[in-house]
Amino acid sequence: MDGDLYYGLPVDRLPIDAVDVPNEAHLLRSARYRGAVDIEPEHAVEAVLDPRRLVARDPKSRTGEAIRVVGYSAGMDRVLVVVLVPDGHPPDGLWHVATAWPADSRTRRVYSGKGNKNG
Repeated sequence: MDGDLYYGLPVDRLPIDAVDVPNEAHLLRSARYRGAVDIEPEHAVEAVLDPRRLVARDPKSRTGEAIRVVGYSAGMDRVLVVVLVPDGHPPDGLWHVATAWPADSRTRRVYSGKGNKNG
């Protein structure tokens, strides 16, 4: 979102230099949702570190500090949505994966650059 600031920085320019997965259970989606795909920690990190990633605030964040990253995981050959929370305040580049899931078709179109055509 244009003009959206996070600790004074545009959301899409937040430093995301290192990513860890403190609780892998949050990536085991099949345990909570029938038919869901589990995400391996390394695939979530790979998607976050994608140079073409998209970054936005997480609209479902209870604290307002979570962000969503949409990026490609070559290991899964999928575009993923990864929710991150910062380690520091303000963010210093280290983020923790809260959860992740495969992107839906709309999100994949936005990621591929087709989402803005025809409205």
